[in-house]
Amino acid sequence: MAYPLEGIKVLDFSIAVAAPFGAAMLADMGAEVIKVERVQGEAQRLGLPAGMDDVLDTSKAASAADKADWMAFNRGKKDLAIDIRSAKGLEIALKLAKEADVIIQSFRPGVAERLGIGYEDISKINPKVIYCSFSGYGETGPTAHRAGGDMWSQAMSGMVSVIGYPGGAPQMMPFPACDHVGGMLMAYAVMTALFVRERTGVGQALTVNNLDAALYLQYSGFAEYLTEGRMPYKLGRSYQTPPFGPFRAKDGDVLTIFGTGPMWPSFCKVVGVEHLADDPKFSTDEARQENREEIGRLLDEAFSTKTRAEWAQIFRDAKMRCDPCLTYEEVCAHQQLAANDMIYATKHPTRGEIKMLGLPVKLKKTPGKPQGPSPMLGQHTEEILLKLGYKAKDIVELEKQGVIRTVRKMGK
Repeated sequence: MAYPLEGIKVLDFSIAVAAPFGAAMLADMGAEVIKVERVQGEAQRLGLPAGMDDVLDTSKAASAADKADWMAFNRGKKDLAIDIRSAKGLEIALKLAKEADVIIQSFRPGVAERLGIGYEDISKINPKVIYCSFSGYGETGPTAHRAGGDMWSQAMSGMVSVIGYPGGAPQMMPFPACDHVGGMLMAYAVMTALFVRERTGVGQALTVNNLDAALYLQYSGFAEYLTEGRMPYKLGRSYQTPPFGPFRAKDGDVLTIFGTGPMWPSFCKVVGVEHLADDPKFSTDEARQENREEIGRLLDEAFSTKTRAEWAQIFRDAKMRCDPCLTYEEVCAHQQLAANDMIYATKHPTRGEIKMLGLPVKLKKTPGKPQGPSPMLGQHTEEILLKLGYKAKDIVELEKQGVIRTVRKMGK
């Protein structure tokens, strides 16, 4: 076995970020993942809002340069461009579903059933299938019918209520963290179900949703609230007691985790703010919590007098620790990422060489590996249909009817 999931066939009806990311993780481990894409192309290819395909012009999706995040979330997949709302398109989808190990879909609850590709439809022809539904809020409940997404999940899950400074403007995560963890949970769920099927021979439906993923991303915070009744609140730059947290140095930011409790005087001496050690506004952990914004400004001023490298050495000499907060450019150039093999390069058919993150999970005997770049719209339609038994003339006719879309040989 070359890859852990070699021989596993996945049919991916999902769009946007979370579920496609989970499917890409399966592809990274060697599964054959067929992305079923509408013939017009997915709006996300163009950086347009997901789920708005019926009201947005996606006609340029086949010719415009795909966005970087779309390419990352769909790497290593094969692309089948068909209209599953047509009878002939549905027929193709069901033929593939009959042989699939895993079905992934991210329609709102009830939509897959209306399209004829719900779990009951698929399990009749493929009882051992693992059928994963990803939604915004879950299958039932007062918001289940609504379109979801990362920002909605951040808002509803309480995340926005604890990000930022007390009294300051509301803030959100600068990247779709809920979508990312949702995709990871989906891959985890699928792998668990595959393991159960390996043991018992039983296929099943499973669900993952974005709201629950957002809650899990705040696992420790909800543990405190649900167990102790302590309500998290906005803490500014760090969730720990100052001077835990990042501070502004001369050439960037630094992070220190020393200085609470009895270490406060020593910290003040190292940073050169001895006059703050006995100041009643800052002399105890509780006082610094209460005055965290003021102490933050004062420590920013102190740290801004030296570079990150200088502070790292000063703290090291004091047997304490102060590390630089790296930018994306700096971390991507760091030797540790090279040692961890975390930058993956591949050649895209239209974008040339592209880079993205590699696999964070390393299996020593059967390692996974990104299986190539993201596909062009309809790039593998012809290949997939030929394997299903369709003749070349049938494929040409289906494309004329608008049921499918193919990509002919590059450069022609």
